[in-house]
Amino acid sequence: MTPHGLYTGRYAPSPTGDLHIGNALAAVVAWSRAHLRGGRCLLRIEDLDVARTKPGVCERILADLSDLGLGFPDDVMVQSARTRAYEAALQRLIDDDLVYACTCSRRDLAASAPHLGDEGPVYLGTCRHRAVGPSGVDKDSPHVSLRVRVDRLVERFGNPIVHDAWQGVFTHDVVAEVGDFIIRRRDGLFAYQLAVVVDDAFSGVNEVVRGQDLLSSSPRQLLLHRALGNPVPPSFAHLPLILDAAGERLSKRSPQAPELLRTLLQRASPPRVLGHLLHLLGRAQAGAEVSAVEFAARLDDEALKRPSLVWRSL
Repeated sequence: MTPHGLYTGRYAPSPTGDLHIGNALAAVVAWSRAHLRGGRCLLRIEDLDVARTKPGVCERILADLSDLGLGFPDDVMVQSARTRAYEAALQRLIDDDLVYACTCSRRDLAASAPHLGDEGPVYLGTCRHRAVGPSGVDKDSPHVSLRVRVDRLVERFGNPIVHDAWQGVFTHDVVAEVGDFIIRRRDGLFAYQLAVVVDDAFSGVNEVVRGQDLLSSSPRQLLLHRALGNPVPPSFAHLPLILDAAGERLSKRSPQAPELLRTLLQRASPPRVLGHLLHLLGRAQAGAEVSAVEFAARLDDEALKRPSLVWRSL
């Protein structure tokens, strides 16, 4: 747990592939926010999807972060070891009559959804009658996913408004634009939305720094924080996305695989890579070389108040 009042951020990579340059920006900015505030930035390995986790990637992620000069506390959290905590959170939601079992397939969802939300078809609540609990469906029944009743969350806690440090005010109608989202999958794996809320609350994270593509997840995560009894959820700071010349987001599956962080570090020094990121943000000249501490000292909120950046190769 985190001492009260201490700034606590986190960086949470997924070991499904090597870090790309967008991951590097998230890591160094999250670390910088903590460094400037005399706090700490925790490291969490988000390996819930075991089937997609690749051997050796976690070790390479740790090595790349170390090469950049980013230090993290030794108590690294690993999500695959946190199943009991997620089970306890799930049971609390079940006890509050917020969870039901869903048997709908992807084909069913596509056929029944009137429109698409940020992450696919908006679920209409077809299976809401399958409440999970002593008088309903067993939560461990095979071939069902577990969904949370968003309508009841909003009735109890209101529709959340996110005051993001860099992207401004964000809100949407969670019931109409997201719908009842999955918190445990058909294969028994816990969903991202539940796991990150449980872990952030446990670790005392009070600011979440991550990419702008996750901004729309923030309202439902705020609802889960409230439902799980966290009276002071973290604030949010969503980074601009890094795009290629065609306007496509750079990712682990991007055609521009050479822009993986590991590849960049093979042809340029860590200070050169950090300097280039700072240059993209308009806070350094082209060709600059800076340490992680120097990066933090030059960083300011105005440099990050934009939806995206266009990547230019070193």
